[in-house]
Amino acid sequence: MIKKKTSNFYLCLTPLFAIFSGHKKQDSNILPMNDTDGDLNLISVDLVVDNKDSRYLESFKPSSNDFSLFFEIIPEEQARSTLIQIDNFGNRIDLIPKNISAISSIIEYGGNSITIINEPKSNKDEEFLILFSESDSQELYLFHPYKANDEPKKLVFKNKNNTDIGSNILKFSSGTVDKINEKVIMVCEDHTDKKKVLHYLVEINLKTNEMETIEKGNDFYAYPTLYQSKSTSTSTSLLAYIYWNFPNMPWDNSNVCIKDLKTNEIINISQGYEESVLNPIWSEFDDCLYFISDLNGYWTIHKYDLKTKKRSQVISSESINFKEIGEPMWYFGRSYYGFITPTKIIAALADYGLVIFNIETNQVEQIIRNQFSHVKSIVASPSLSTALFIGGSSTVMFSPIKLTYNSQSEKCEFKQLLKVKGGESITESMISKPIEIEFNTSSKSDGLIEKAFAYYYPPTFKNSSSTSPPPPPPLLVKSHGGPTDRAYSVLNFEYQYWTSRGFAILDVNYRGSSGFGKRYRKLLNSNWGLYDSADLVNAALYAVEMGLADKNKMFIDGQSAGGYATLCCLTFYDIFKGGCSYYGVADLERLFKETHKFESRYQDTLITEMKLDEPDGEWKKIYRDRSPIYHLDLLKSPIALFHGLDDLVVPFNQSVQMYNHLQSKGIPSILEYFAGEGHGFLSKDNIIKCLEYEYIFFCKLLNQSPIGIKYHNNNTILS
Repeated sequence: MIKKKTSNFYLCLTPLFAIFSGHKKQDSNILPMNDTDGDLNLISVDLVVDNKDSRYLESFKPSSNDFSLFFEIIPEEQARSTLIQIDNFGNRIDLIPKNISAISSIIEYGGNSITIINEPKSNKDEEFLILFSESDSQELYLFHPYKANDEPKKLVFKNKNNTDIGSNILKFSSGTVDKINEKVIMVCEDHTDKKKVLHYLVEINLKTNEMETIEKGNDFYAYPTLYQSKSTSTSTSLLAYIYWNFPNMPWDNSNVCIKDLKTNEIINISQGYEESVLNPIWSEFDDCLYFISDLNGYWTIHKYDLKTKKRSQVISSESINFKEIGEPMWYFGRSYYGFITPTKIIAALADYGLVIFNIETNQVEQIIRNQFSHVKSIVASPSLSTALFIGGSSTVMFSPIKLTYNSQSEKCEFKQLLKVKGGESITESMISKPIEIEFNTSSKSDGLIEKAFAYYYPPTFKNSSSTSPPPPPPLLVKSHGGPTDRAYSVLNFEYQYWTSRGFAILDVNYRGSSGFGKRYRKLLNSNWGLYDSADLVNAALYAVEMGLADKNKMFIDGQSAGGYATLCCLTFYDIFKGGCSYYGVADLERLFKETHKFESRYQDTLITEMKLDEPDGEWKKIYRDRSPIYHLDLLKSPIALFHGLDDLVVPFNQSVQMYNHLQSKGIPSILEYFAGEGHGFLSKDNIIKCLEYEYIFFCKLLNQSPIGIKYHNNNTILS
């Protein structure tokens, strides 16, 4: 059911042939390289793809200490997505049929594609039942993973009049189960009118397939979370959820609510507050709804007490060294904390570690930094005193991790459930560890001086040159996406691919990045294309000043918003020798006229409101001033462009438009596009091709021979 990926290659041949004809004298400062690996301790492209940081995306609440459940995307199987079971000995089992890929494409970025209806009591429990979104149709299927010969059963929805509802125009995410009534509540994205996509909360009866809308009217919903209790006199059924409305993104301003499903009464906990909220979790211990909020300047945990009808902050930012719990909601339903015991919370601190907090004493019990610097998708079971998460550090790639907590000793035991795939020959000396740097930055638009941050990865390639000390290395500056995403210090074999071949990496947390508090995140508001590109340039210049990079051998790449920043740096500055844009933005006005619903008003905050009824208004000048496509007279550096044909976030025409203009100006450029790929590449073949082509492209610009090319002959590029 997975579409086959194919690709096509465009090459601006004439100017490149003139530049790379091989008649230039080799620069004596270039690392001597050749086409064979020899004993160079290179990180292979296969190791990169098999251990992508996006391979493991979610963990599921543990129901047994004998095995764990995780969500995995498998690049070598054409990016098939599945639910996997891992036992304590590292044995992995795929729980979804091989011909099916289970992933939701809600808001195009997806999230929470699989809902566990009945938790497995053992790894042979035939009552174990899941509900998942099938990737191609986005339809929902029920399936018993442990039941022999069971086949996924498609849900055919009916309304109250017993009339079928077309399900192939709907997308679903984030199911929460009503066990009493055998129902599931989910976020639904309705594409009946493609020009007006709707979001609402629905309740699906798993016995009758009847689907009913239970909450609508806002632009977006997320994190439905059900709380049910029975007492001798009454029963309670409360639904917590998040919503937000245009022009806000969820990290700008959102609301957390509680709806009584019996009375339909709604409590808006965020009423009167300007905050970004996410990840509501009910606690039966104290009848409180816990949630993450940045009300006090940093994302941390707050709660609402059902008894007192009051909200309060649970974990202060000061107590966790001003590190954030949570991140921008680009991916639906991700969890950042849970209850490891009925009275203790375990939470992920962004690029810092873990914290255990006692809600009875209101004290931080411990901050754990020596195991995992960055954790995503952490869930916990208070009855098992166990947490599952996807974690990594500077020496451990993102991997499924099991944590067992001992209440008496207050100690944690960690177990990495799966090891590096194909990493048996990797030694410590082959791994470049990040060095955190802080530098001053300012934009020529206003001259204000701020602090910005980055991680520098020195090359591990040993230069055979007799020069002492060795010359500064070539530098590849990395521009993350979002732009509210962030760089983190977790082992990334893609970075190691470059450092093992003599390049240094500089991964920049420019102004607007998350993880540094609300103020830093909002510095980019109205300044997109200005502050981010200035910070990337200033980071590179700082590396040169510190002797960490050769000023004549600097490159830059980025994906999505990072691709836009890359194109801005190459267009409006003249310090990079070349660059690579992965599905980046060249024309801002065209982007926001064509992009999907989720980001269709993002520009209001990042730039300024598009006033289409004023076609010659000031807004148009601002958009054109910041769009690289209109300033190619300033551009001199060669560019490689990679894009997916199915990209609905940044349409493919952005790269085509850029490529055509580059070609008309005679600027060396290549365009590689991929059928079947959307906003972000998932197929192994495509990831390999992009990485090898980018490396070859930069080597050609340096007039040096690439090494360790396994799949794509360098003679096919720029020759």
